[in-house]
Order: sequence, then structure tokens, then C-alpha cells
Amino acid sequence: AEAKGIAAELTEQRRKAAKQLEGEIVRELSELDMDKVKMRVAVRTGTKLSAHGCDTVTFEISVNPGEPEKPLSKVASGGELSRIMLALKNVLTAGEDVGMLIFDEIDTGVSGHAAQQIGRKLSAIAKKKQTLCVTHLPQIAAMADDHYVIEKSAMEQRTITEIYHLSDDASVGEIARLLGGVEITEAVMQNAREMKNLAQSKK
Repeated sequence: AEAKGIAAELTEQRRKAAKQLEGEIVRELSELDMDKVKMRVAVRTGTKLSAHGCDTVTFEISVNPGEPEKPLSKVASGGELSRIMLALKNVLTAGEDVGMLIFDEIDTGVSGHAAQQIGRKLSAIAKKKQTLCVTHLPQIAAMADDHYVIEKSAMEQRTITEIYHLSDDASVGEIARLLGGVEITEAVMQNAREMKNLAQSKK
């Protein structure tokens, strides 16, 4: 009886926290080119008691107007999932003593304006916490304060990974490589310089 009473208190606290969390996640997503999204943290209470109480918690989302909220795993595309994970991580670590955040290809499935918005969001996060980001998109790379290139090579039947810090000129070259592929023309280099300068001015 005592355990069930504690579980009921936990349910009440979860429902309060769910409402707050929904609002914060939706606000983050609106800044990531997902301003029509609806989010619900559904707390469903059953009869089975466990060490975590009696609740099942599901993150449900609607990314298009007129569609009902459905479990995140069933409706989100790769690009949407990338932005949702970025929003979740930013919200959930905001009040915690987390010194560093690592985002490994948070840009999966996005491009253009959405990529630019992710870059700006990462830059804003980096003002509060040390942020490392592995990316293949020039819009995101251009927003970084420092650039490192990661290279893999085979040596004596082993794979070696090396990381190099890049100078400003070298980082422009890497952004150009992301933009232009194999052949880097002067026009591509100019585009990379302009992209980096514009990104730095927006911080």
C-alpha cells in the first residue's frame, strides 16, 4: 500500500514534468525549422507496480498539421529525428552540470535551411557548454569556432585514426571540399570563404 502511494505521487510529478517538457521541446523544434510540430509526452498508468512506479512514458509527435500524435519511432524521418534528438539533448542537459556535449552526425537527413538552423542551434549551445560535432554539411561546419579533420588509414593491417587541428585557411579548404567534392575550383573556395564569414558574423 505504501509503495502504491509513492507510485501515485511519482505519476503526478511525471505528468507535471511532461507538460513542461512538451513546451520546451516544441520551442526548441520551432527554432530548427519544425514550427508546425506537436509533441506529447504521454504518461499512461497501469496496475503493475515496478521499481519505476506504475507508468509507461511514450514520446509522441505530429510533424504535419492535421495528423494525430503518434509514437516518435513510427512517424519521424531521419532528418526530423536528427532535429528532435538535438532538441531533446539540449532541453534535458540545460539544467545539468554537463561540461561537454558530443553530436555525431546530428545532420543526418537534412540540408539547406534546416542545416543552417541546426548550425545556429549548435553554436548557441556551444556558448554554454563545450560542444563537439561530427558533420559532413558545410552549413554546420562553417559555424564552428575550431575545425579538426579526422582521417582513417591502414597501417600494418590495423586501422589508425588521426585528428588534425586546422588553421583558418585549411578550414576554408575543408568547407570547400564539402561543397565541391573532388574538384575544388576558385569559385568553390570563394563560396566556402563567404559561407564561413557569413556564419561567423551571425554568431
